[in-house]
Amino acid sequence: MSLTRAIAGSTAIQVAGKFIGTLLGILTVAVMTRHLGRAGYGQFTTATSFLQFFGILVDFGLSLTLIKMIADPKADEPRIASNVFTLRLASASVFFGASALLALLFPYPPVIKAGIAIASLSFLFISLSQVMVGVYQKHLAVGTAALAEVAGRTALLAGVWFAFGLGYGLLAALGILVASNAVQLGLLIAGSRKFLRLRLSFDPGLWKEIIRQSWPIGLSIAFNLVYLKGDVIVLSLVRTQSEVGLYGASYKILDVITVVPTIFMGLVMPVLAASWSGGQRAEFVRRLGRAFDFVSLLALPLMVGTFAVAADLMAFIAGPEFAAAGRFLRILMLAGGMVFWSALFGHTVVAMGLQRRMIWGYAADAVLSLVLYLVFIPRYGAVAASWVTFFSETFMAAATAGVVLTAVRALPPAKTFLRAAAASLAMLAVIWLLGPVHVLVRVAAGIASYGAFLYLFGGISKETLSALRRTAETPV
Repeated sequence: MSLTRAIAGSTAIQVAGKFIGTLLGILTVAVMTRHLGRAGYGQFTTATSFLQFFGILVDFGLSLTLIKMIADPKADEPRIASNVFTLRLASASVFFGASALLALLFPYPPVIKAGIAIASLSFLFISLSQVMVGVYQKHLAVGTAALAEVAGRTALLAGVWFAFGLGYGLLAALGILVASNAVQLGLLIAGSRKFLRLRLSFDPGLWKEIIRQSWPIGLSIAFNLVYLKGDVIVLSLVRTQSEVGLYGASYKILDVITVVPTIFMGLVMPVLAASWSGGQRAEFVRRLGRAFDFVSLLALPLMVGTFAVAADLMAFIAGPEFAAAGRFLRILMLAGGMVFWSALFGHTVVAMGLQRRMIWGYAADAVLSLVLYLVFIPRYGAVAASWVTFFSETFMAAATAGVVLTAVRALPPAKTFLRAAAASLAMLAVIWLLGPVHVLVRVAAGIASYGAFLYLFGGISKETLSALRRTAETPV
């Protein structure tokens, strides 16, 4: 089996698992928003966003560094993975423990502070799971990882449904979140035994090398946390929890959509790294171009199509009380499209070993976004948070693309991008012409018409369709 087909097959498996996980996640949001209401879901969003702020810092680039280090055929994978896992466990325990204490100093109501303390354990499990997924990505064997995520999300959905049925509230939901992420981590560790024996390890020399390679990524991620999660933190301090709930519900849709480019680039990054380090520049540019085409085919219809269905989609998912969140979703999905390209070029920066060149970009984005949050959110609320999010993601996509394209001295092909853009606009016209029919009918019609127009405009060929079909019929 060719490497390209293996990557495509692994991507298909993980995307399928992520699709199921996303569906379960959306169903969970639907249950929670309907039970907790705007203010209650705002409290949930505030507690989890506070911890996500620390979770981004905890990562410190270890997940990407692990993928890069074990991609070397000569690497001692069990030794590296065990030390990265132990390093992550130590750093996560410190940071998440500190986050629960720090929350006591914020002017939040007691229920949010208690929720942060409970959910900190959940985020500890999430951070360890992220390390484990890197092992599966390296071996292009993501079936178990996908199954573990589906199992965790199923446990979460079933748990909150049961708890809310008994009359429990926010704190019970956060406790169930802890249990569901523990299930996912346990399955990932158990499944990894066919590749390596994971153990707690402290190798000072290796820890020093891991930190040496990861600190540029970690510093960049530290800047990332300012513009990625600073919006909710500022919003929660100056606006009502009801508005936070509306913004959080729309942002959740963005979160579940934008995992796709991260999954894809997690699989492609080792291949790009091998091409670049091996001096195969032409092959590197070819693979980068194909990856650019792939993310463009997905990003453009999401950015365009959301304009026509945002309010009705939010009402359908979260309940009529959350229809007003549609105006935020329209803007956030523009930002979501930019995440596809920033994930592409950001992972490529790591594959090329150019992390240090990007520190200035992350720092500038963090400073600019924080200033904009502080200036505009108190006055304009979630609308300002949405637009600043779009600005920050656009800035980052442009900055990472600049570093990569300057180094390779080549531009990605524009043909597929332009044809996808044309197909997306034609799709938008179809959705508008359908009028006030059910939102799922419009979404389905949009997907079908986009595929048809894309084929008509030559954005996807018969040969590509045949290759995809052969990939689907061939076991990985």
